Amino acid sequence: MNGKLLGGALLALILFCLLGACVGTGEGTDDIITIVDGTGKSANISLPVERIVSITSRASEIISVLGSEDRIVGRDSYSFFPSSLKDVPVVAESSYSPNIELIHKIDPDLVIADSMLSEDDRKKIEAAGIPVIVETALDSTTIEAFVSHLGILLDKEEQAQELINFIKKYQDIIKERTEDLKSEDKPAVYIEIGYPYSTMASATTFHNLTIAAGGINIAADQPIKYPIMDPEWIVERDPDIIFSYATNTAEENLTDKMKEIHDEILSRPELNDVKAVKEGRVYVLGNPVAWGIRSIVGELWLAKWLHPDLFEDIDPETVDRELLDEFFGEDLTEKCVYP
Repeated sequence: MNGKLLGGALLALILFCLLGACVGTGEGTDDIITIVDGTGKSANISLPVERIVSITSRASEIISVLGSEDRIVGRDSYSFFPSSLKDVPVVAESSYSPNIELIHKIDPDLVIADSMLSEDDRKKIEAAGIPVIVETALDSTTIEAFVSHLGILLDKEEQAQELINFIKKYQDIIKERTEDLKSEDKPAVYIEIGYPYSTMASATTFHNLTIAAGGINIAADQPIKYPIMDPEWIVERDPDIIFSYATNTAEENLTDKMKEIHDEILSRPELNDVKAVKEGRVYVLGNPVAWGIRSIVGELWLAKWLHPDLFEDIDPETVDRELLDEFFGEDLTEKCVYP
């Protein structure tokens, strides 16, 4: 392995071991890299990686940003951004439901999935000699290592660092403005995902974003990561902010879905006396800026909702346009938050 790649691998080793994954060279060969992914499982991957099946949109976006979208030979149904991916064959609805037979037929150098991939499906893919890595970096607070990871695999370390620098620039702005806030100055936030009263406790994506944006997750101390709470529990804690999440496929209108979720929350009579509802501080974050690379935009939106006075000079939509133009060569074509 050449000095440049080895140096990058050593840097990534530090980053990944801090965040639950690590990279090193394979034993006895110069053209294999051993990856320990976010689940703690290792995969030996032959370099160069030319053919990738990506069944998680977060990885597909990063691969595209690194100028390697032409290496994606199979995707999931949610990997439709950037637009160049729409012609790539769909081999899974999501990581939860891969078409194993089709993946075997395509015979890629690597499959990248997210944590919805079952252990049974992973073994079936690997049975054909195809290495699999599962990424667990979902938001802007954890994505740096995964970007570095792919930069090494694709020999695109310089581009990976440029993206990391962009994300860190805005992370640092948020941290600088919120890190010294007293507890009483941090709004209480109720996060709702999926269906009514399903929320997120600590060590979850939207919990991380809430804390980073200077808020308090009212469900942080729940004993399970994704609890379902009683409405009375929400009313008792009387959150200052409610935010939810909407996802869509290529055929669905994101704005319509966000509005539907927003209006449904406001229509619940049991929440009429909750501060967030009374003051109109109910928001919905769209899938494009909730996960992956653009989650830094979602974090900026959340920070602005929580602390409008501290982020009066920041327009998250402008940041999103800048990110899309600089890294994807695309225009912003849809609204990604509601209202």
